[in-house]
Amino acid sequence: MTNFAVVERRHLAALLRRVGPEAPTHCEGWKTRDLAVHLVERDSRPDILVGKFAPKLPVLGKRAKAGDDALYALPWNELVARLEKPALLSAARVGPLDKRMNTAEFFVHHEDVRRAQETWHRRQLLLDEEKDLWASLQLMAKPLLRGEQDSILLVASGHGSISAGRGKTKRVQLVRGNPSELLLWAYGRRDAAEVVITEE
Repeated sequence: MTNFAVVERRHLAALLRRVGPEAPTHCEGWKTRDLAVHLVERDSRPDILVGKFAPKLPVLGKRAKAGDDALYALPWNELVARLEKPALLSAARVGPLDKRMNTAEFFVHHEDVRRAQETWHRRQLLLDEEKDLWASLQLMAKPLLRGEQDSILLVASGHGSISAGRGKTKRVQLVRGNPSELLLWAYGRRDAAEVVITEE
């Protein structure tokens, strides 16, 4: 079976090369260069991410800033090449780990770029791809939606349902759509996701 994370990584790299480093995305406040740097750091430079979370630690903070600045300074095609082919020691080079870590991540960020462009089109995902995204949503829905005060029920025909939210109110939000669209919605892409929401 094809690793959907690998497919999305390649498609995203091709799209980034086409739209360039200053194109809009659905990641609030981020252009495509910001998104590319984030993904390279996530896959290949976790030391930079750790330093960003603890910027006041003398060594980690300085190294993180220097590493981050160096990635931002790379020529666009080189930065995208690093995104497309993670470092040799990256967990993303190990198929099962890549699938677990990156299926949702690369799908969402691919759509972040696609749907932010003026002329984007809907795409039909394969059933196996929707199944992979549903599996990711089953793992991620509760943590992603932990801030929702209502009870949330995500429903995808042919796949099932997932309960999430804090249930602090009497409202239940029924969110229906394909697994891919429900995943985007759960990741906070509320304006971009094509779902139907009803309340009970």
